[in-house]
Amino acid sequence: MTTYRAASALALSLSAATVTLALVSPALAADLPQIRVSSTNAVPACVTPGRLMAFVEARNGKFDKAAFDGIATEYMRHGEALGIRWDYAFFQMLVETGSLAFKGDVKPRQNNFAGLGATGGGEPGESFKDISTGARAHLEHVLMYAGERIENPTAERTRKVQEWGVLTSWQRSLKGPMTFAQLTRKWSPGDRGYARDIASVADSFFDGACKSADP
Repeated sequence: MTTYRAASALALSLSAATVTLALVSPALAADLPQIRVSSTNAVPACVTPGRLMAFVEARNGKFDKAAFDGIATEYMRHGEALGIRWDYAFFQMLVETGSLAFKGDVKPRQNNFAGLGATGGGEPGESFKDISTGARAHLEHVLMYAGERIENPTAERTRKVQEWGVLTSWQRSLKGPMTFAQLTRKWSPGDRGYARDIASVADSFFDGACKSADP
């Protein structure tokens, strides 16, 4: 998916990218959790909508709170219903949208938080009627990567990937439960830093906002 993050990456110089790689531990990406929740893979109790929204505001000084105030609640609600690590899907959303700054092809009014259908060259991708629908579309797409069949998917992109069997052979080649690290390799195969970026956002939250009082 080509979104704000992809547009920003093009602007980086080679030297700056080299410095970034040197400063980030390569173990971060490998630590990304399984997509499906379980007794040993639950969303930590400190991950609350209040803390997540405070985290977004700290990362984006121009965050449109009025427009996206309920987004963390929607990720939690749909994520719990689908049984996935919605916290890491939220962190992925922050990477995709530049902490909801939307400076790429996808615009805020689209409620497309994962760049679904945004393939580059000015293609904005899909649009969803509200925040809840957009969050659901993203989470369903993530769950599909874990091998779950999504009935009546919210996003057209999800429907097409399922019908065309785009992921089938790749999924069969993997052993064990699908992780977010594995997802990133197929979600954005040309971006070797994608998993590392999600891990970096997660680390920032768990080292900071997660330890703060819940607003």
